[in-house]
Amino acid sequence: MIDYSGQVCLVCKEAFSAEDDIVVCPECGTPYHRHCYREQGKCINTPLHESGGSWQIEKHKEQEAEKKAAHQEEMRRQAAEREQNGMHDPSNAPMYDGIRMNNDPCLGLDPEEKLEDTTIKEMTSFIATNRFYYLPMFRIMKLTGKKMSFNLTALFFPQLYFANRKMWAMTLLSIVLQFAISLPSTLVMVTEQMGISIDWINMESAVFTWLLNLTAFADLIFSMVCCLFANYFYFRFALRKIRSIKQETAKETADPAQLYANLEEAGGTSTSNMVLALIIQMALVFTFSLAILLL
Repeated sequence: MIDYSGQVCLVCKEAFSAEDDIVVCPECGTPYHRHCYREQGKCINTPLHESGGSWQIEKHKEQEAEKKAAHQEEMRRQAAEREQNGMHDPSNAPMYDGIRMNNDPCLGLDPEEKLEDTTIKEMTSFIATNRFYYLPMFRIMKLTGKKMSFNLTALFFPQLYFANRKMWAMTLLSIVLQFAISLPSTLVMVTEQMGISIDWINMESAVFTWLLNLTAFADLIFSMVCCLFANYFYFRFALRKIRSIKQETAKETADPAQLYANLEEAGGTSTSNMVLALIIQMALVFTFSLAILLL
């Protein structure tokens, strides 16, 4: 005999107990309190009758949904545990439907899941390109608090990476720091290529050699910091930018489509930004070289 305890009567909306007198619809199997069914005179589960389904099948679906939810939570726990142990793999990110959906912009992640005050769907619109790399990584950063990851582009060309992702504050900071760090080596390169000598500096001295070695080490440290933290910097930048865009858009319209359009416009990548960053960097080197010639 089926145990209906905990199920809800459609008429009185009260849960059944083991002591209740229960009857079921002979066609669909929906359970009722006997007096509730007598009052109605018929089964009121009309949608189930129209679909030709049965209450038992619906109950099975609910149980499957509960199992799926439990499975998703377990996958999230395992993903967080793997990341804490240094075993990050974006392909291991748990999917809200249990499978990876390559044609889904959110890559199967729950679109309404929160990354602080930003949803996965909002972050997807802002990132635009390379979502497979960033979405699972940002989610892991949120779950575990981890900040370090590996970014090969930022290791060799941090200013171009930041410019491509429209992070102008980090772009200009990278250009200025790289320029300052490379001043001694740039000085050597310019004097050798132009065949000039500078009276006010002795490039053969031990002090200048020590300065060259120090700046080379500083350049290595700067590159490693960018390599390990560039993705985290981008994550924080994206959160701040999305938050600002949401606030500005809310003042103009409540249309979600406009919000996502604004996110796509402000986010993504920009090749022209990389070109501009290179021009700025070359202009600094040119100005420095010209200054040496005039001194």
